[in-house]
Amino acid sequence: MSTNLSTKIYNFLINTEEDYITAGSVIYQAIEDEPWIEKNELKNIIEQAILFANNNITRGSSRYMILLEILPEQFKYPIVRLQEKILDSVRVSSLRAIGAVKTNEEKPLNSNQIADNIRKLKGKLNNKTTPLNQKLFSSLCEAWSKNLQKVKNSELTWKDPLANQIITDDSGLVRQLSPTLRYSFMELARQMTPVSLPSIIQRKCNEFVSTFNENPAVELPRRIMHNGVWKESEHRLAEVTNRILDTLQDAWNNPAFSPEFAGFQSEGTYVNNIVLPTIRATLKDLPLEKSTFVSSSEKQSSASADRRGEGRSGRRPDIMFIMKHGVKKYELLYTECSRLSCTPQKKKDDEVKLWRECNDGLYWVHKSCTPDRDQFGIVGVQIAGSTIRLNVLTRDLADIHRYYHIRDVEIPVQQSNSTIVTKFVVEKSSTISSPIRENN
Repeated sequence: MSTNLSTKIYNFLINTEEDYITAGSVIYQAIEDEPWIEKNELKNIIEQAILFANNNITRGSSRYMILLEILPEQFKYPIVRLQEKILDSVRVSSLRAIGAVKTNEEKPLNSNQIADNIRKLKGKLNNKTTPLNQKLFSSLCEAWSKNLQKVKNSELTWKDPLANQIITDDSGLVRQLSPTLRYSFMELARQMTPVSLPSIIQRKCNEFVSTFNENPAVELPRRIMHNGVWKESEHRLAEVTNRILDTLQDAWNNPAFSPEFAGFQSEGTYVNNIVLPTIRATLKDLPLEKSTFVSSSEKQSSASADRRGEGRSGRRPDIMFIMKHGVKKYELLYTECSRLSCTPQKKKDDEVKLWRECNDGLYWVHKSCTPDRDQFGIVGVQIAGSTIRLNVLTRDLADIHRYYHIRDVEIPVQQSNSTIVTKFVVEKSSTISSPIRENN
């Protein structure tokens, strides 16, 4: 039985808001981590977690009664049994089928398949009788006789490389080889690794470290204001444009985004190859130096967590642009992204999520700063399919939040005409360059 899984469910039962504790949500906690878990094992883990939880909850409390509702009425504490009808009505397989649980495409190997793989591996080793293979064959036969019972007890699983006909260099089979035979086993690895380091690489690394200049801290202008004109010089705008065009050139030369394959790419591929490089290219020359960074790992929003209250999890934007000022970090830009093939529902859900993230960000800033109400705004970038929308949330003089859809343009993922490219460049440049000036 998985101790980690039982602990996870126990913590869920103890700490989660009571409204969210249902038979389905408890089951989901398990199959989120172990999507192929067997039904009986799942029952045992859940009933153990409920037993431990009820032993640590005040008897008669609302949470205690909620947990009892998951159990059949004819069984009272401390004996617990999970109702069969729960797993019949909320089947693990049905949750997989509707996509509620992400699984690998292949189902894990069963004990018979593992045994068959071991037999095949033994046959391959015995077929080519080199001293190395002979030793590995004999060691495998010996290890298999010892592990056969483990397979029957499900202790040797599909997660073991050996069960998939793979011999790893850190496996017991290889570790017990003589030095000569181990040297022979590692021959292919040695051929993949150059023996010496070219002097040019070492010299370039030495030069980089010795000549590196840390960017100094930058004092921000005391006040900046929108006035409808570009702040950057034409030279600076040209540099930003060139960087954005470089990312497009990489995308146009990337077969993953050709008409044949583009529709099959994941959101991660889209973000890492086009969206994120373009955002970095746009934001690189901001006069903020080391006080800002781009977060692209779906990091929890501090602004959202703070607004929801202590102990609550915040939203997790796909990308954030974060600025550190003093001891606080402010989230100035949020991005929500889909795959290139975006459903209407995904577009609508991201639209709602984005303005809520911007609202959290604006609240967070005004909680500790006093930016001009009709000037400061939080930027929201939504990418739905091949369309990018630039949004800004600001607060007017009457303390009313205004959410503006600044511009919608096509992302030229594939080779396009200059008009489409120009609109895209202006859209990305506007994220930071549009209409601001210092107020002297």
